Amino acid sequence: MQIDKELLSEKNYTGSRLIEITDEKVSELKLKLKEFQKEANPILLEMEKISPLMDPIFTKIRELEEEKKKLQDEMAPIRAPYDELLSQVEKIDVKAQAVKNKIQPLVNKIVVGQLGEFEKAMHLTEQDGKLYVEVIDEIEEKVKAIRAIKNK
Repeated sequence: MQIDKELLSEKNYTGSRLIEITDEKVSELKLKLKEFQKEANPILLEMEKISPLMDPIFTKIRELEEEKKKLQDEMAPIRAPYDELLSQVEKIDVKAQAVKNKIQPLVNKIVVGQLGEFEKAMHLTEQDGKLYVEVIDEIEEKVKAIRAIKNK
């Protein structure tokens, strides 16, 4: 490729050059973009009028975010040991949840013959060292829900 020496002279050279695009599809798409810009311009002008009203609010938000960052930095040394302990508790909770998931089907099997037609065994509770399952009447629960909606 040969580039004219006049184009390469320091006074004319910008470090880039232009290549003409004559493709009709590209031209059509560029016209569509111009139409969109014309459509957007009045909206942008309205936005420009509103923006100064929001500037003080954005300034306040930035200040609050900076304050939040300072507080987070202040809390970081305390947070690390807390997060470690929380991680340990979460591991125990996973194990406990697995046990709870095993209990519910067993309880359901045990009480299935003792439940009324619309009763449902909910959860296991302990009172005076003895285990009980709380049984709810599904119809009564529906009635309570309907009443709660009506009372709102």
